[in-house]
Amino acid sequence: MSNLAVAEQVQVDIVKFVQQFEQEFEQAHQLLLKSKTLSVTEAGNLSLRVPGEDKLVIASFNGAGHGVAGVVDFDLKSHAGTLSPSLAEVAALHIAILRERPQTNAVIHTHSPYLTAWSIAGRPLPVRYATLLGHGTDDVPLAAWGARYAAEPVVAALRAHPNAYATLLANHGPFTWADSVLGVAKQLVFLEEAAYFTFLAEQLGGARPLPEGAYEAVQAGKKKFYAA
Repeated sequence: MSNLAVAEQVQVDIVKFVQQFEQEFEQAHQLLLKSKTLSVTEAGNLSLRVPGEDKLVIASFNGAGHGVAGVVDFDLKSHAGTLSPSLAEVAALHIAILRERPQTNAVIHTHSPYLTAWSIAGRPLPVRYATLLGHGTDDVPLAAWGARYAAEPVVAALRAHPNAYATLLANHGPFTWADSVLGVAKQLVFLEEAAYFTFLAEQLGGARPLPEGAYEAVQAGKKKFYAA
């Protein structure tokens, strides 16, 4: 097979990858709408690493080009498809997260109401809701404020919290990452639900810590019932 034929095959594969991403993106969008995880303006974006390449596809939940993906090189020197200046700017932060978490593939950022409220309050989200124990016992950390989508505060938070699967960017909103488009959307829904319930508990006298050994008990239960 000639080099030209190989290049054409790679291009076809990327086209199919983008098409599949856009289909899954729309499913994720509907999930976030149904669960009220997006803000009123639906601000947010979601990206997916292109397997085997230093590229990602990314699309926004709102705006004129919502749901239409652009392909961006990790070096930010070239791109294809629809890529507004705003989406190009946030893509740099998605890329920084993927570089710090090479084992993950998808990143999502939104202005989800309760998670964003925690970020504006300057507070990490504590693990008080049992559902979050599926990811461990570490609180969702707070990254320091950064101008627009400055990567440095988020990268610093990831390095300070190597087990973190999400972070709250101070006075801005959440970022979380997972293996797939739908997986990262579901993860965000769980986080928003936890932020909501923990907020309510704070109004009722305070969110109480989980008992000692709660994480181990949850893991033992999962091993017993989900081993197959």
